Amino acid sequence: MRRCNRVPSGRTHNRINIIALLVILLSLFSLLKKPVLPFPSSYMESRRIIIFSLAYLFGTFFLSPDLDVKSGPYNRWGVFKIIWLPYQFFGHRGILHHPVLGPVILTLTPAILLYFLLLLLNIDAGELPVWIWTSTLSGIFISIEIHCLSDLLWGKICRQWR
Repeated sequence: MRRCNRVPSGRTHNRINIIALLVILLSLFSLLKKPVLPFPSSYMESRRIIIFSLAYLFGTFFLSPDLDVKSGPYNRWGVFKIIWLPYQFFGHRGILHHPVLGPVILTLTPAILLYFLLLLLNIDAGELPVWIWTSTLSGIFISIEIHCLSDLLWGKICRQWR
C-alpha cells in the first residue's frame, strides 16, 4: 500500500504553484490570441503580467501559509523571519491557512514593514499606479489560495488511494 502524507511537502507545494502559474500564463496568452471573455485589453499588458508573475513567485516562496512552522519559506526570510514568530503560536494549519484571513495577514505583515521603510526613504507609495497594486496583490493572493487549495485536495486524493 502506498504511503500518502496528509498534506503536500514544501517541495510539492512549490511544484504545484509553479505549474499553476504556467497554466495561468498560458491561459492569459491564449486570451491575448483569441479573447473569450470581454477583458479590457489593458489587463493583458505584459508589464501587468510580469508584476503579477513576480508577486505570485514571491507569494509562493516567501509568503506561504507554512510560515507558521519552521519551513523553507520561513528560513528564506533570514534575519527578518522574526516577524513570523508570533504566528507559530497558533500552530500549523491555523490562522495562516484560513482562505481569507491567511492571505490578508500574510500580505499585511510585510506591507506594514515596507510602508515604514518607504517612509524612511521618503517615498510616497500612494504615487504608484493602481494597476501595480492590483497586479501585485492578485499574484500574492492567488499563490496563497493555491497553496491552501492543494492542502485541501491533497488530503481528499490521499483518502481515495487508501
